[in-house]
Amino acid sequence: MRHPVRILACTLAVLATAARAQETRSLVAVETDSRMQMAAASLIPTLRGRWLHADHKLAVGRVQDVRVSPDGHTLIAVVARRRWLGGGEIGIPVPRLHQRDNDLTVSATRDDIRQLPVIRP
Repeated sequence: MRHPVRILACTLAVLATAARAQETRSLVAVETDSRMQMAAASLIPTLRGRWLHADHKLAVGRVQDVRVSPDGHTLIAVVARRRWLGGGEIGIPVPRLHQRDNDLTVSATRDDIRQLPVIRP
C-alpha cells in the first residue's frame, strides 16, 4: 500500500513544479503581449487613414489598423489594398514601412503587393 501513496505524492510534486514553471512563463508572455498591444495602439493614430505607396509612387491603399502579428513579435499595418492590386486587406510589417517626405512607403513592386495574402478579420 505504501507504493501507491509514494507514486501519488511524487506525481503531485511534479505537477506542482510544472504548474509553477508554466505560471512564470505565462507572466512574461502576458507582459510582452501587453507591451506589443500598447505599441500597436500608440501607432494607430499616426498611421490610420494614411495612404501607403510602393516603389515608383504606386498607391497600394490606406492603412486601416495596426495589430500584433500572430507570433506576437511584430507589429503589422493592415492596409486596404486597392482593387486593381487584388483588393482585400493585407498585412505589412511596420518595420518595412518608411517615411519619405510626407509619404508612407514600402519597398515592394506591383507583383509583390499582388502576391501578399489577404488577412481574415
